[in-house]
Amino acid sequence: MNKKFFKVAALAAASICSSAAMGGSIFLTGHDVDLHDGQNGFDNVILDYLRGSGTATAIAAGSYDIGVVRGASGSIGSVGVNTYEGFGTITVREMSSFASAADFSSFLSSVDVLAVSSHTSCGGCSFTDADSAALNSFSSQVTSFFNAGGDIYGNSGASLATYYDFLPPSAVASGLPIGGSSGFTATSAGTAIGISDAAPSMINGFPTHNRFTGFVPAFTVFENRGDEIISIGVRDARIGDGGVIVTPPNPIPEPETYALMLVGIGAVGWYTRRRRRTVRD
Repeated sequence: MNKKFFKVAALAAASICSSAAMGGSIFLTGHDVDLHDGQNGFDNVILDYLRGSGTATAIAAGSYDIGVVRGASGSIGSVGVNTYEGFGTITVREMSSFASAADFSSFLSSVDVLAVSSHTSCGGCSFTDADSAALNSFSSQVTSFFNAGGDIYGNSGASLATYYDFLPPSAVASGLPIGGSSGFTATSAGTAIGISDAAPSMINGFPTHNRFTGFVPAFTVFENRGDEIISIGVRDARIGDGGVIVTPPNPIPEPETYALMLVGIGAVGWYTRRRRRTVRD
């Protein structure tokens, strides 16, 4: 069994197989990457990290489907999706268009990664206070998606203290506002996944709006500015008891759980062709 296989089964029967899901990956950044046409390929580095590039369970880029939630203002280009090169289907929804939690869950079931647009306080970005509040109201659906193998790409919350509340506060305590467009440095872990400050830089030369404090140790720091943490991520994790992000997850269900999972798996077997993780060439 592989990670995406468990994601499908878990979305079909979450109460049965949540303990068996291998979990998802998260990348959060204080940059409003979506506003700046991907910041010289930074967005594609982020998506490659999330899909597991370089690991045995990587989803092939062309099969990695992206779901973008944004505000009502601006064109598709303003949220950066025109720079997502070589990936699968890109579905863009305005946050205000979701009629219910079930509608939002249906959207999540069709994608591999949820990409959240930057907050309007970054200046020129599209995600409003109301959009953010709507997303936060679907936090339980986001948790189910994540625990079932879905990935999350969060852009800048800028000055909105509650922007990252679609994740548990115990996982990401806050994204405090900052200013400036220089002085950013990729850590060794950041360089390893492809974050580059060589000209043209992916991280310097762009207005940047928040940093992260109080996050759990499961996260890896990919970028900083002195003691300010700008970009963080975690792979193959789950939101456990108390809302804490934990890793590594348990990828193998107990025999009795596995037997019950087959009911949900059979119901969605037609769908697994698209959701399956494959080894990257």
